[in-house]
Amino acid sequence: MRTCSGATLLSLLLAGTLMAPQGSAIAEMPAQPQTPAAAPAWPPNFSRNVQGTGLPGIDGGHVFLWNRPQGFDPVSTLRVDRHVPEGSGEATHTYKAIWALGSSGPNNAGYEWTITGELHNRALASTGAQNVAVNGTIFKEANGLGPVGPSWAGNFNCVDTTDEPDPVASCIGAEVDVSAQSPTTDRNRQRVGLQISTGGVPGAHTGYGILMGNLTGSVTDRGFSFQGEGTYGIGIDAAAGRFTGPAILLGSGQSIGLDGNRDGGFSRSLGFDGRDLVYGLGGAPVFRVSDTGQVEAASVREAMPRPPQSSSAPCNPGEHAWDAAYEYRCVAPNRWKRATLSDW
Repeated sequence: MRTCSGATLLSLLLAGTLMAPQGSAIAEMPAQPQTPAAAPAWPPNFSRNVQGTGLPGIDGGHVFLWNRPQGFDPVSTLRVDRHVPEGSGEATHTYKAIWALGSSGPNNAGYEWTITGELHNRALASTGAQNVAVNGTIFKEANGLGPVGPSWAGNFNCVDTTDEPDPVASCIGAEVDVSAQSPTTDRNRQRVGLQISTGGVPGAHTGYGILMGNLTGSVTDRGFSFQGEGTYGIGIDAAAGRFTGPAILLGSGQSIGLDGNRDGGFSRSLGFDGRDLVYGLGGAPVFRVSDTGQVEAASVREAMPRPPQSSSAPCNPGEHAWDAAYEYRCVAPNRWKRATLSDW
């Protein structure tokens, strides 16, 4: 196969070879529609192995589309429409509107990026413009027949087929990097690694903001992990949120490790064991509080004794205090009694 030169490809594009197929919806139209010129005959150096299939092809070589209109141009530089009619396709088979396939060899030291979206944004913040390098939007629309199937606006997978028991290099499903190129501050907190906006119109309900899940039998070492050589101001900030329930929800038998290290080791924990709120040390309970308010502790030390000034000092039944000579107990509202302390 021979490659198509840049000049030949450009003339082919300008002549109208890459047009939307008949019957497809055309949402973007120029202000003054023009009748496209008839497509020229296939050039001899254009790949012929796809002729008759409806798919023009280029065998090797570089393809570069450059668009810098003199004025505002609302029309896409390159558009691919794929409209799937009802009753088509095979179950579990994945079809692609655009498929970019790349590969690398064992000794390839270059960074191979299959698809790259890059945008140089110079618009003023005062314009309110929202500039996006890559956007994926899916509209889940009614079909008039029944419930609509699941929808993903973006899907990223890293499938490890190496069978390496302890990999030395990462397999990352998605990475989000946000960086500043000079020492600076961010008092307005506008550099955000990941923003998730849910809801829609007032009254719309969203089940989860972030949902972690794994398959039966699989193991995930960390659901969320903070790492790196830098510092964090606050690990999890729920102060500005409005909650109808607890900000953090734990199930029975779950606990919070209080002195953990990056390897996951800890000795102190706080949680609910199915019966009591338990503070534990080394896996053994040190302090318990039951639902009825019953407290179990190895010992109790009152750092501030606060003895009453008289037997009628303000108090609520159950309060107690002490000093060097007496133990005090509130037996009724504003009614104290005391017992003498002695050596033995």
